[in-house]
Amino acid sequence: MTVLALTACSWLNTPAPSPSPSGQAICIQPSDPNSHVYHPDRLKVIKPCITVSGVIEFERKEADGDYHIGLKLDPQYADLVNDCNRTCLDGAEHGDLVVEPVCELPVSQADAQAACTGYHNPLVIPPLGSHVSVRGAYVLDLSHGWTEIHPVTAFGQAF
Repeated sequence: MTVLALTACSWLNTPAPSPSPSGQAICIQPSDPNSHVYHPDRLKVIKPCITVSGVIEFERKEADGDYHIGLKLDPQYADLVNDCNRTCLDGAEHGDLVVEPVCELPVSQADAQAACTGYHNPLVIPPLGSHVSVRGAYVLDLSHGWTEIHPVTAFGQAF
């Protein structure tokens, strides 16, 4: 006898624009003006929409107004990080997937100011050590070489 288990995901935070009719958070592409991503051409989309889970290991406040969060991925997602996530900038990303909720902070980087003008992201960042799911566009940051979810469109309870 085979047993099939289905897992539901409860999205805790959903930024504007509002969620799709199904109640699931939608993914916004970096090139969409509503993404509030500055210089979106620096991000190469690998998957337009992905949901992953893991533990929040660190967060940094960035001058572009984004949080830079390190997500230690659950084993089934471990192949989403590349060598640069482990080694670039003297290992600054600790081998974690970078997840970036945009426009969370005051912007001090001149070329990023226009992207966040008049917008503050309503996402609430879960605390360090939280086991969460994250949804957004999975991209390669061409400026740095590591992989990211950018922009993050939802944090939820890990499934």
